[in-house]
Amino acid sequence: MPHVRGPNVALRACMSEAGWNGPALAAALQKVARESGFSVGYDRTTVAHWLSGTQPRHPGPQLLEEAFARRLGRPVSRTELGLPPTETATGEEADPEPTDALAALRRLHARPHSGDSPDETFQPPLFRIRLLPAPRTSPPTSPPASPASPAASAAPAPTVPPTRFAPVLRRSGPERVGARQVEAVREMTAFGSRHYDGYGGAIARSPLLGYLRDHVLPWLTSLSGDLRHRELLVAASQLVRLVGRTYTDDNRHGEAQRHYRFAYRLAAEAQDGQAQAMALRDQSTQAGALGHQAYASRLADAATAHLPSDAAPGVRAFVLAQQAVAAARLRQSDEALRHLEAAQQWASRSATEGGPHRYPEPALLYQAAQVHRSLRATELSLSYLRASLRARPAGEHRTIGVSLLQLAHLELDAGNIHQARRAYTSFRERQDALRSPATSLQLSRLEGRFARLGG
Repeated sequence: MPHVRGPNVALRACMSEAGWNGPALAAALQKVARESGFSVGYDRTTVAHWLSGTQPRHPGPQLLEEAFARRLGRPVSRTELGLPPTETATGEEADPEPTDALAALRRLHARPHSGDSPDETFQPPLFRIRLLPAPRTSPPTSPPASPASPAASAAPAPTVPPTRFAPVLRRSGPERVGARQVEAVREMTAFGSRHYDGYGGAIARSPLLGYLRDHVLPWLTSLSGDLRHRELLVAASQLVRLVGRTYTDDNRHGEAQRHYRFAYRLAAEAQDGQAQAMALRDQSTQAGALGHQAYASRLADAATAHLPSDAAPGVRAFVLAQQAVAAARLRQSDEALRHLEAAQQWASRSATEGGPHRYPEPALLYQAAQVHRSLRATELSLSYLRASLRARPAGEHRTIGVSLLQLAHLELDAGNIHQARRAYTSFRERQDALRSPATSLQLSRLEGRFARLGG
């Protein structure tokens, strides 16, 4: 392996700032790698070699950047780590995503031996903290007020670089696309969402990816009117966003983030701020689950800033609920409760008006439980979570399972060991229906807490 000149003093300084020794850094790198689909065997000896001047091989530099960014709460460059900057000749682009989202998706999901060969640059990606996109058009100076609180849904737009994805309408395919194809994509997404909530990401993803590859992407390059093309882009964005959620459920967070960003870019091409906001909202949820709370909050704020003035009440509730969770995890209690109240009011309005974008009551109750848990209001959190479980459809094995594990943790927080064991037993009765690595990880953590209590 090539060497830099002398010991890597910069890396040692970053380790000191992070409070890491060699084994701790190696463990952090292994965690980032597992989340993002890499398998690495780093240990204290590996770190010692790097400190002596050995240049890490791919994917070491990317893993180091991400691990230190998580620990220090800010982006960390290779220069700060005493490593050479990225060189395009190595195949390690700073942002390897092609600017054409459709072409990128075709290469990523191409069949073997098809005309669109998979691009070798598409290696399992790392989850990264990235610059946030700004809305294509300036949001209204006074966002629409919630039904009962004029300022409840307001959120300042973040100061971030503008999006670089301009709308491009394609007219090259032999098939003309109309309303039926758009509706077909929407129905497939609804089916996939039910399957995901019922049985987990791995089972739902296979039919979604097949449908995306064999039908949706060809339709997006076929003849259509401008309106239908934009509708199809938005429908495709929602399907790709769901694919991202299935990867999150598999703890493959690099792939999940890549698909959330593809979903955002498809929506941006359609100039649909509502769909862009939903993609950013899911990225915020993912970032928060990984412990990037400040980044999650910025993503949630960006999602709100993308909402158009005529956004559906259910979508506004969906976005505001995550904004509340993100604020609560930063201990911003006033902001969190204000956003939660606004989400509840918009959800109530959505239930009254109906339409395709209703925010399900069990989901909002679950988000409220997360807000109050982060604010250390355990009993109130328990109340919301129990209400969410009562409202869940019986077939939602994954969402019920996740909620039962959360309930068990909360019961332990409150000192209710017997009730925690009851929730754990209820989860085990549903476990056979699930293929959800994320849920399995939560189960392992819960069983660890029980073990520390003595069985």
